[in-house]
Amino acid sequence: MGIEATLETLERDPVFDIEVAKFKSKDGSLTLSLELPRDLIDLKKGSKVLIDLGEEGEGDLVMKGVVYKVDEGEKKIEISFHGLWMRISYKKNPFDLEEGKEVYLVMKLPKK
Repeated sequence: MGIEATLETLERDPVFDIEVAKFKSKDGSLTLSLELPRDLIDLKKGSKVLIDLGEEGEGDLVMKGVVYKVDEGEKKIEISFHGLWMRISYKKNPFDLEEGKEVYLVMKLPKK
């Protein structure tokens, strides 16, 4: 499966050599922020992506991480990819994730 999302902002961290990418799902029910090493992949405001969290797969960006928090009350998920954080806020949880489990992020960019 996967979530179609659009990059809303891409901000450079003033201290660390990372960028924080903020995405919103196509239907508006999910927002996601992802810390990435600077210039790892070519993203620009308005870029469309397909994001999947689950099994290993092929994509333009593949990272393995650990689910640190799944809070159904606050409707938030936090995942660490070796110190780079992904934070998800949702209305309806589209992912089957459990705290402490390993997970793969697979991101695909549209072909040009």
